[in-house]
Amino acid sequence: MSPPEQTPALQAIGHDAARLLGEFSPIILSNRAPVEPTSTGQLVSGAGGLVKALTSLATATKAIWVSAARSEIERGLATSGGPLNSDSNADHSFPIFFAHTDPDAYQLHYAVISNPLLWFAHHYLWNIAIEPVVDQSIYRAWFDGYRVVNAAIADRAVALGRQLPRRPLFLTQDYQLYLAPELIRSALPDAAMQHFIHVPWPEPRYMKVLPAAMREAIFKGLLANDIIGLQTSLDVHNFLRCCVELMGLRVAEAEGAVFSGGRLVWVRAYPVSIDVDAMKQLGESPAVREVEAEVATWRPEMLIVRVDRTDPSKNLIRGFLAFERLLEDHREYHGRVTLWAFLQPSRQDVDAYRQYLDLVQSTVARINSRFRQGAWEPTRLDLGEDIHRAVAAYRSYDVLLVNPILDGMNLVAKEGPVVNQRSGVLVLSESAGAHEELGGHALTINPFDVEITARAIHRALQMSRAEREERSKAVNQIVAANDVARWIRHQLEDIRSLTPPVRRLSGAAEAQPTRSAKAIRDERQANAPGRPPRESVVDLYSNADGER
Repeated sequence: MSPPEQTPALQAIGHDAARLLGEFSPIILSNRAPVEPTSTGQLVSGAGGLVKALTSLATATKAIWVSAARSEIERGLATSGGPLNSDSNADHSFPIFFAHTDPDAYQLHYAVISNPLLWFAHHYLWNIAIEPVVDQSIYRAWFDGYRVVNAAIADRAVALGRQLPRRPLFLTQDYQLYLAPELIRSALPDAAMQHFIHVPWPEPRYMKVLPAAMREAIFKGLLANDIIGLQTSLDVHNFLRCCVELMGLRVAEAEGAVFSGGRLVWVRAYPVSIDVDAMKQLGESPAVREVEAEVATWRPEMLIVRVDRTDPSKNLIRGFLAFERLLEDHREYHGRVTLWAFLQPSRQDVDAYRQYLDLVQSTVARINSRFRQGAWEPTRLDLGEDIHRAVAAYRSYDVLLVNPILDGMNLVAKEGPVVNQRSGVLVLSESAGAHEELGGHALTINPFDVEITARAIHRALQMSRAEREERSKAVNQIVAANDVARWIRHQLEDIRSLTPPVRRLSGAAEAQPTRSAKAIRDERQANAPGRPPRESVVDLYSNADGER
């Protein structure tokens, strides 16, 4: 794995880590390692800007990274007990340790509980009239898969944490590892702990698709952290409502705090973002420009683009149906507009995902059969994993369609405008996390409404160049101001300020963080849910006697 090029954002992450984490020894926990060892001895780097951002943080702090062993090579490394170095250059390397997992247990953990059970719950994807059916097979996957893998990763992390020179700081990532924090807290009560959840958080009523025993274990696991990070203020609001309605806990909603188990847990919004300079550099690379030149040979006058995984949450089918409605109502676009969908096949080991991809392909075939004229194909479907092709698509669009049913953030909405060369228009679902930041300068759609989506695409195609440029410039300014370095910085600042000190005296009052509730509220008022607080942080502490 070659080290990430040191863009200003990555340099800032390194500086912030050195400035803010001096008292901690970080350990990053994730289901999947940032690099994958191959049989040839090479390391394949994980895709995406988030991997690069966390890799930069790990490099700057020499953090330990702990992940599940998913392949036979990784299981061999787990058995040996030694680390995999992330890079051959020691200056850019950090150690990766693998927790040993039985293949059957990991399959239950990943392909039954994590996906689809939890993923579908987070994205409101279950057809609750008939699914999910929580039967013996689900409980078996929970007990023999999800719990087992979480315990394995927690045990590995705890063993490593005991050996660190400074206070361990556990940075746990996402929904595959909800149970690990409680296990770590019970073994290392004075550890600093933060958990970032990349997916959207559903409202309490929908969380009830999960059995009470499972969801309570999830909340107990998460509430063992000092800080829980989510993508948007709505996610924070929903999480706090769940704490009240499903767990019977007391919260200070305006400050984003929960009192649980005698401890104050902070719940914050950290909208994830991208490395703008890295994306622009990639856009100017020879590999991208070569694909862009190839696109120019077949593209029509106007090009609608979508870049997605073939995940049901991405709402691909309704996007195609909206384009079909556009072609029905506006024959003037025939031969002049193409919808190019560049899609990455996702989780094809899960039945629901394979079936969804089949439906995507049949829908595209039907639309093309209906409207095809000569050499013009109304819809172009490309499947594969190719970052250069994706960025070439970004550079080439006149309209970027991002219409997920629900998304934690959706970085396509940020990546595309940064490199686009045609002042393209962003058509954005109101249910994407990115809408909270970018919605004022995109054309907003309801992801279920194909009529409104078709009209929005039509409006984008007819929009004046001046308005297109104004909207594109505004989106770019927001993304540049709220880049990945800022995402990391806000988390590190809160870790330093909100994590309670190691030595805790008896009584809830002495356990208060080093920063006042008023200071937190004033500094991050934009992140707080809109509803007036039921209680304040002071109320939680002053009424803490007898709380368990």
